[in-house]
Amino acid sequence: MKILNFGSINIDIFFRVNHIVRPGETISAQNIEKRAGGKGLNQSVALAKNFDRVYHAGSLGSDGAFLKEYLSGEGIDTSFIKESENSTGNAIIQVDDKGENSIVLYKGANFDIDKDFIDEVLSNFDKNDILVLQNEINNLDYIIKKGYEKGMKIVLNPSPITDELKNLDFKKIDLLMVNETESKEISLCNDIEGCIAYFRENYPNLKLVITLGSKGSIFVDRDNKICQKAYKVKAVDSTGAGDTFTGFFVAEFYKNTDVKKCLELATKASALSVRKKGASISIPNLEDVEKFIGEDLWRKKEF
Repeated sequence: MKILNFGSINIDIFFRVNHIVRPGETISAQNIEKRAGGKGLNQSVALAKNFDRVYHAGSLGSDGAFLKEYLSGEGIDTSFIKESENSTGNAIIQVDDKGENSIVLYKGANFDIDKDFIDEVLSNFDKNDILVLQNEINNLDYIIKKGYEKGMKIVLNPSPITDELKNLDFKKIDLLMVNETESKEISLCNDIEGCIAYFRENYPNLKLVITLGSKGSIFVDRDNKICQKAYKVKAVDSTGAGDTFTGFFVAEFYKNTDVKKCLELATKASALSVRKKGASISIPNLEDVEKFIGEDLWRKKEF
């Protein structure tokens, strides 16, 4: 089994600030840093921490050559990353003293994914290989269609939420990874139980994970609902925490590991990631995750 992540590659520019800038306000940053990022890249790094056959497909500009080298250094196969005439995607990220963030994205080369390139990449993968997707590249509907035709198991993290998601066939998705806000926007429901009912009724074969921040996470399929508590840590920077959770969960889930263990591992990895600055560079190693013993944020929570 191989895992292909067809996703974004960004140059992340971090501004450390006292508070997230308000409309009309000008503030001074405490410092600025440039790092590797993008939901696709972050998730590939997290996947590779827990799986040894991870491939990343995507597009970057000549200004992003260091990103390809970075992925290779993390043990990820970069054979399917092409160079575009456009600039590499960028993200402007403010991180405040509480570890909260605000992000502005520039898509750049991430939207240079044409159908010929997609066909070329997917020709190297087979039935039951895993295809991981986010919503930061173009032609997502075509990738899903072709991946499904090959019999690949498709994982979708539909972030950010855009109108393009309306064109996607969720019946072709094996595993959907969403946060609370995304689940409500897709289902048009105001509460988690309503979201769960929506997905079960409309997509009965779909496996669903909803992350709920300090309230933990939930796995749902046709017959099961499994809740996972969160762990209390001192947050320095929450950037990439969701990508860390996704990568660790997906890699473990498709090893046919018990779902409860998958949720626990991913939750620990995510908790560890927020204790360091940055996105991909804050993703912990598997050994550190397995040794981590965190404080429960709550003993029992009913959803």
